[in-house]
Amino acid sequence: MFEQFHSVWTVVMLITFIGIVFWAFSRRRKQDFDKAARIPFEDD
Repeated sequence: MFEQFHSVWTVVMLITFIGIVFWAFSRRRKQDFDKAARIPFEDD
């Protein structure tokens, strides 16, 4: 039972990681991330 749960949990975590990577590097998010990256250089 534990071995099956461990295998399923590993697959779920792998899919979650891949989903986060695709979300972070998607073109739709680029503008938001570029804006956030410029925050330290903006004057108050």
